[in-house]
Amino acid sequence: MAILNVDRKWIGDFIEISRRIPKRGLTTGGGGGISMRIPDSEKILIKGWEVPSEDLREEDISLVDLHGKQLNDVRICLEGPLHLEVLKTRKEIGAVIHAHPPYSTAFGNIRPNLTDGDLKNYPFLRQAVFTPYGDPGSQDLARNVSQSFRQDGVICVFMQDHGVTVVGPNIYVAYYNLDFLEGTSKGFVLTALLKNVFK
Repeated sequence: MAILNVDRKWIGDFIEISRRIPKRGLTTGGGGGISMRIPDSEKILIKGWEVPSEDLREEDISLVDLHGKQLNDVRICLEGPLHLEVLKTRKEIGAVIHAHPPYSTAFGNIRPNLTDGDLKNYPFLRQAVFTPYGDPGSQDLARNVSQSFRQDGVICVFMQDHGVTVVGPNIYVAYYNLDFLEGTSKGFVLTALLKNVFK
């Protein structure tokens, strides 16, 4: 079913990024999700319930307002409340991606044990924020993650035992932030492992 009164460009961009994320190994199966604010409106596109990102079609996209009111018949994904709460935090946030990239998820679980000295060569990782565990889909999780994004300049939050949430002014920048985060986390994790092997 076509989404009415939304520019085709935004729908095309949304589908493109949803399909790129698993191709880059940044999430698997139906895990994670994306959302984006339609410019100059309070309309939000969010991935639908239990839809694999690589298979997303227009009829799998939920359209809601910023307060979660359904504007079409597609149920929002499990972490829909998280997306909406993050989008409310700062007007310059135009898109949110929640994903389970393996290296970033692993790094997020050890981040509380690392000092800034451990991350001196990784400024992007040093600036990222860590939040405690919340059950998937819960209001606690949405509150924990969105609270971190209330701080100016925060673009990434590591979620204990869960994955990451990144933002950007648009869906492409959010995707590039996620991809850069995973590459940086991979470099850190592999370097730390090899240092232990060859010390």
